[in-house]
Formats: sequence, C-alpha cells, structure tokens
Amino acid sequence: MIKILTESDNTMNEETYINGMMERTLLFYDKERIEKVRNTVFAIAGFGGVGAITAELLARWGIKRFRLLDKDRYEPSNINRQLFATSKTLGQYKVDVAAERIKEINPYAEIEMIICDRVDNENVHSFVKGAGIVIQTTDSPSSQLFYRVAKQYCVPVVNGYSTIIGCRVQVYDYRNKNVYCKIESIRDRVKWRGMKDITKMTRDELEQLDEQWMHPPMPSLNFVTNIVGAMIVCETVKLLTKTGKNCCFPYYIDFDLFNNRMSVRKLYSPIELETYKKIFGKKGKEPFHDFVNECKKKAGIMKV
Repeated sequence: MIKILTESDNTMNEETYINGMMERTLLFYDKERIEKVRNTVFAIAGFGGVGAITAELLARWGIKRFRLLDKDRYEPSNINRQLFATSKTLGQYKVDVAAERIKEINPYAEIEMIICDRVDNENVHSFVKGAGIVIQTTDSPSSQLFYRVAKQYCVPVVNGYSTIIGCRVQVYDYRNKNVYCKIESIRDRVKWRGMKDITKMTRDELEQLDEQWMHPPMPSLNFVTNIVGAMIVCETVKLLTKTGKNCCFPYYIDFDLFNNRMSVRKLYSPIELETYKKIFGKKGKEPFHDFVNECKKKAGIMKV
C-alpha cells in the first residue's frame, strides 16, 4: 500500500523530504540557484493541457508558494490531454484539483491563493501583485489583463500555447521597462480601435469581449500541449537562475513538431506576413478553419 506523506507525518521532516526531491537537480544546479526558484511566488493562470503539466513540473521543483486561477471545471473533452483530468476529477474545479496535486507532490508547499473564477479588473491585481512570476496559459482575449497588470507591477510573465502541430513560448520580462515595443502599442490601437481600455472594463464587458473575439475550440494533441508546458518551465527556470539564454519578447520560440523544425522568430517583424495578419487580420470562424486546414496540410493529413 502506498502511503501519502502529510504535514502531520513525523517520519520525514521538510528538509529531508525536499533534499530528497531535489537530489538529482542538485547534480546540475547549485543550492543557491535552486533556492532562488523555490522562493519565488508562482502565480499560474490556466490549468488546461499546458497549465497542468507546468504546475506538475514546478511542484517537483519544491516551489514554496503558489497562486492559482482558473474558472473552469473538468469535463470529458479534457481527458485526452489535461494531466489532472481523470474519471475522478470530472466536475471539479481545475484549481482545486491542481492545489491537491501540488500538495501531494510537495506537502510543504503553500497554496496562498485559489481563484475559481475568470480574470477581471478586481482579482487580477491581488493575483499578480507580490508574485515573483506569472505563468499565463489561458487563451481568452481578456487574458491580456495579466500582461497589462504584470507590466504595472514589473512582474515577468512566461507564456506558451499550442499551435495544433507545434507551439510557441516566450518571456515577457517586465522588470525591463523597454519590453513593450512601439509596434505592439500600434497593434493595440488598431486591433482594439473604438473599444474601451481593457483595464477599465467591467466584468460584463470582459465577458462580452471574450464572446466576441474568442476562437472556436482548437484541435488538441496531448504530446503537443505537454511539450509546451515543459518549455514554459524551462524558460522560467532559466530566467530565475540567470542561466542559459531566454527567448524574451519580442522574440519567441516556434516549434513545428510534425516537420521537425524549431526556430526563434521575432514578433511584429516588418518582413513577415504574419505581422500584418496579427494587426489587420479578421477574426471569426473562416480564418480559424483556414488555420486548422493549414496545420492539417503541414502534418500530411490533407493533400496540398
């Protein structure tokens, strides 16, 4: 029978438990760098296919304090890819399941905030302020609030998402005040022209924004979403330990798993067609279906 260690269990104290957990990691990183990661307050938004594996891996770094936000409950369509989605967790809030899983891995971790709700202009400030880093994996248009508020409090954000057959990951190091480039300001003015500033929207207005701009459900492959989560943790650890080379805005890591390609690309490059699609492109079902079909062609599912 497997015994789950609890905080009241005196057979192993915290130091012994954490040292055992980090034994293999210590063969690469020194204790000072590991403690830098462990002492960072992690605010994780979203516990879908990407966010769940991210939380799982971070828990195994012995992180001491977490903040968790997600409004959704688990449903059967999540089981194909979302690590915490099982027959036993269907109907439960994702944040509650994530908190329980984190504590199973590290019973000494503190879940200092659980928000079973959508992000809005009230809860986003308590969620971000005082955090050491924000992990942003939600995909609703209102998720832009995380970036705007993180910039305000100079908290770095690591973001990653699936592109069906690949993924994109990047770091917004808002400790650097030059991270928000002019062309993105232009993009915001064009894209959101005639609309109220998102940081001043009411809860109802944010819901209307998501209804208007949210894309239909994306095809999701579990090996893709899990890789995104692992890459997010990689970029996070590199950022906090100041090791390796981060892919910071306006650059991002672009993976195509079906064609064995990885590249570092620049957002809003004037020589790339995608820049103009991002700024001036239409939203809706037709462009979305075109994108899905393009991915199928690249994967060899549809004939070119």
